[in-house]
Amino acid sequence: MDALSRGIIVTAAALLPGKARRERYLEQWLADGEGAAELGISALSVAFGAVKAAVAMNLTRRSAVALGLAVVLVVGGIRLTMTTSRWVPGAAMAMAGVALPFLLLIIRRFTDRDTLADWQDALAARQARLSKRASPGAEPARRRLFPLFLGAALLVLAVLLLYVMVTRT
Repeated sequence: MDALSRGIIVTAAALLPGKARRERYLEQWLADGEGAAELGISALSVAFGAVKAAVAMNLTRRSAVALGLAVVLVVGGIRLTMTTSRWVPGAAMAMAGVALPFLLLIIRRFTDRDTLADWQDALAARQARLSKRASPGAEPARRRLFPLFLGAALLVLAVLLLYVMVTRT
């Protein structure tokens, strides 16, 4: 198997949530890539199949809102580009829509825990944080506010982009 196919397979496995799932599919896809030549299949087609499977495994009902927003951004960006003399805002909006699903994959990769070992690791980390917070002189947790501000910023950005789309027509 060539280095490009191996790199694509490793990247596809890295997108999966859950350490146990990543390890299992990485081992399986690498073995498939190694044995593909015996069956007359290119290792690159196996690698792209691994990417397709990884993306499909990450799409859930929870991702429907983000994917809907991505479609709105892409279609609105293309429409804005075609209907105005300045193409830069429309192109930026369309590129943001294309990047949103990949951002969703990265976020899910680092937030989902779906195996018993992952839940045990999360529980141990939570207990360690609680015991650290209970100790005297511990700093208040400011990390809880970051997701709220990030979500608010994304919401404001989406509203502004939709406003631009509506007023430019």
